[in-house]
Amino acid sequence: MALFDKVWQQMNTRLDQAKVNREIERLRQALYINPNDTEALRQLGTTYQTSNMAEEAIETFIRLADLYQAGKQYDLALAYYRKIEKLGDNERRASILKEIERIHHGLSQFEEAYRTCRQIAEVYLAMNQKEAARGFFSSLPNFGDKDELYRKELREMIGVKDEAWAQGAKGTWMEEQPRMAGPAVAPLPGYPVSRAKVGVTQEEQLAFADLSILVVDDDPNICLLLSTAIKNLSCQVITANNGVEGVDKALRLRPNIIISDLLMPKMDGSQFFKKLQEYPETQSIPFVCLTSRGQEEEKIAALERGVEDYWVKPFSIAEITMRIKKLLQKQLQNVQSQYNAAGAGQVELAGNLGEMTPSDLLRFSEAKRKSGVLQLKSGDVEGAIFFQDGEIVDAQYMNLVGEPALLSLLNWNSGTFTFQSQLISVPRTIIASVDEILSRMMQQYDE
Repeated sequence: MALFDKVWQQMNTRLDQAKVNREIERLRQALYINPNDTEALRQLGTTYQTSNMAEEAIETFIRLADLYQAGKQYDLALAYYRKIEKLGDNERRASILKEIERIHHGLSQFEEAYRTCRQIAEVYLAMNQKEAARGFFSSLPNFGDKDELYRKELREMIGVKDEAWAQGAKGTWMEEQPRMAGPAVAPLPGYPVSRAKVGVTQEEQLAFADLSILVVDDDPNICLLLSTAIKNLSCQVITANNGVEGVDKALRLRPNIIISDLLMPKMDGSQFFKKLQEYPETQSIPFVCLTSRGQEEEKIAALERGVEDYWVKPFSIAEITMRIKKLLQKQLQNVQSQYNAAGAGQVELAGNLGEMTPSDLLRFSEAKRKSGVLQLKSGDVEGAIFFQDGEIVDAQYMNLVGEPALLSLLNWNSGTFTFQSQLISVPRTIIASVDEILSRMMQQYDE
């Protein structure tokens, strides 16, 4: 009887596992069709977690949290980052806690950011990585009204002795740069300290806010330094620790620019660039190589292969900020050129917005899996929405780009429209589905 019970239990276990495997395969297929399906990601992560597949669960929830963060659904992003943080080891915890801290800082939630910084410091100290804790501390942006108090407590916790170095953004050097858009970038050892000023206008801040840059570097200090410089320009930033992670985030989040180190574990910068060329979605994204190898032949070889630019470390913070700004300006010009050339395609549909609303047109393009440009016109005012295989890729209206432009255009109830089928090569600034966009529009109405 005992043997029968044991066999019966084994059969049930195998049946249960087969059921789980079928569910996992179903959800993977759904994500293959739509990589941005947040509900499928949530179900897949939960299935992995309940099946004790911890690493798979963590990676899936990271994808979900990254999507929510890119879509500015910060409450959901924070909820899933916190969920991941409890599942991972100390090294993973430090990485996830940094994402949480960045969100809180970006939302000016300084008390929550400070508490998260303490958690990060505790993790580093538990791993006996005191220098990493100090490097993280030196790159922290301003904490608002309680900046001095929070920095003092963190300094004492980490054991930083050098008061002048520990102040970071409060130091004399950055007081000479009043035109910077955001908090100061703390210099790293061996990197030149520049007193040059990099200005950014309010119009540029608004335009850059809907663009994103992916920074890929295995050195957390370089990642933090570049991230802060990018945020100073009001641009969104995504980070990855190696080329493998970089490929995943580039395919899912479609950044406007990629800045990658050359020497990295798992997949180096040249392999990373080559991998991106295999995918139509990423092969046209401007790629900047970041390296300590300054040989002329290395630079020429990289540029010949299609790399946008080649930056040699150590670099001036002001110079690198200006280079990033120039890249962002170039991206905006490309978007404008694409918008101006939108009339070159074949007009497939035209009509009056009183008869067919912008929401109807979004549904139509999604159902027919259209690729092209939807142009809206009301009087002398024009806007454009770009589609690729039925997915919304980008939108432009006056000085707005991306989702803010799209939500503004969806409110139009008068004017004319034309849909022109054509190939689209604009950078992707919108990752939300049509359903998610229309849901947000309804939330705006309710508010």
